[in-house]
Amino acid sequence: MRVRNLGHLGKTGSFAVVHLTIAVSLGYLLTGSFVLAGLISLVEPALNTIAHAVFDRWWSHRHGEAPALRKTVIFAGIHFMNAVAVVWALTGSVVIAGALALIEPLVNAVALHAFDRWWARPTRQAGASSLLRVASEIPR
Repeated sequence: MRVRNLGHLGKTGSFAVVHLTIAVSLGYLLTGSFVLAGLISLVEPALNTIAHAVFDRWWSHRHGEAPALRKTVIFAGIHFMNAVAVVWALTGSVVIAGALALIEPLVNAVALHAFDRWWARPTRQAGASSLLRVASEIPR
């Protein structure tokens, strides 16, 4: 696959497509509307990005730059509350909001694991280039 030749950028972009597909699909399954699913899939990450920027700046000012499990747990709570608030505001249903905020990250976690395994697999092209390299090293 040519995307794999792009390294980290290709991997990140490829998983972004997987993630967005999952988000829109689950949003559609729970709301029955592609418009709502699309809005949720765009608005929620945008607001969480802003929330992360604000939180990270506050955290760094108060606690320094060192990574901390406590920081991760606190932001996970902020992310969850933001997801519930966005979906609730867009659908009017706290049940759909809670379900989507719980289910979507779990499905994406499983998808990420499968995606990482798929991405790390050897390719035929890599095998062929290795074979050519070995063949070229044979003394004549």
